[in-house]
Amino acid sequence: MSERPLRIALVGAGSLLGKALNDELAASAFAAADIHLVDDEEAFGKLAATGDEVTFIQHLDADSFEGCDFTFFAGLPEITRKHWQQALKAGSRIVDLSGELEGSPGIPVRAPWIQENLATADSAPASQLAEAPDLQTRAVVAAHPAAVLLAMLATRIQTVAPIREIWATLLQPASEFGHAALEELHQQTTNLLTFQPLPTEVFGGQTAFNLSVSFPAESRINLGHTGDIIRKHYAKIAAPLAASLALQMVQAPAFHGYALSIAVELTQVVKPEALDRSLSGSHVHVVPHASQFPGTVQAVEEDDVQVLVQPVFREGQGTDGETDRIWLWVVADNLKFAARNAIACALELNRLRPRGSVQ
Repeated sequence: MSERPLRIALVGAGSLLGKALNDELAASAFAAADIHLVDDEEAFGKLAATGDEVTFIQHLDADSFEGCDFTFFAGLPEITRKHWQQALKAGSRIVDLSGELEGSPGIPVRAPWIQENLATADSAPASQLAEAPDLQTRAVVAAHPAAVLLAMLATRIQTVAPIREIWATLLQPASEFGHAALEELHQQTTNLLTFQPLPTEVFGGQTAFNLSVSFPAESRINLGHTGDIIRKHYAKIAAPLAASLALQMVQAPAFHGYALSIAVELTQVVKPEALDRSLSGSHVHVVPHASQFPGTVQAVEEDDVQVLVQPVFREGQGTDGETDRIWLWVVADNLKFAARNAIACALELNRLRPRGSVQ
């Protein structure tokens, strides 16, 4: 008898992240699964596409998890808080993209792309690796996508030379904060061009045509808190191979797409082409020339992270084309990257899922 298709509940299907996750599921190893789209009252009844099929987003209640093998929580933290225990009682395994479950006993922060590489590194003792799921693990928190991106680049560079220091400036788009933030950025842009008052309910101040490192206390957005999460997740998933991260958060007047400026200092000189080779691979495309490098608009919907390697030659260096300092300019689709990491987390749990019965 053939095994029944997996059943997946996608909670928060009406959110930007939920839509990206739904799209990625349809193109993943879970493409044959029965995807059950659910959300709270605001998104209930909306049309959504799953692969080639159009379906309604269903109302979220305790019965939404019946028969589900996996549940993705891609909505607000309070929705996760209210319903995750119901999903567990229904026998579902959970991937939390809201961050609500972080710190709960037995629920590790995961980034399988990074941790699988670290597990094979001779210099990474198993005792120092991030907590890994086992047969008893029923839920995981998907690591912040910016932390995954930074850890991926850092751990690949480490295969060429140890990193002494790494500094990063992350230009964060409005889509990190959902539909309301996108709408406010759009309305601010329109109002500024027509000399109208600015809506500030989400950001608490002007974001259109502006770069900000903080917002007023009444803002719904706390860049400092987001930066703390990224640094904490980076330390969990990249340790012990990658150096500590110095991170500057900047809110950019962009709708979608991460942009990062990353400075890396190594403990020894290396050839830039060796760095190109180490960074290239799954999920990463190294662009050979700055003139060919895409912007954040072009990066949206791209599967791979786009990276430009720019060596810095100091006086007395560079005679052999070697350097111990590099700049990386990086762009990526923030929602797609988050969704694909969450799916990798689910695939990791699926490999540990019991099948059949013990006689």
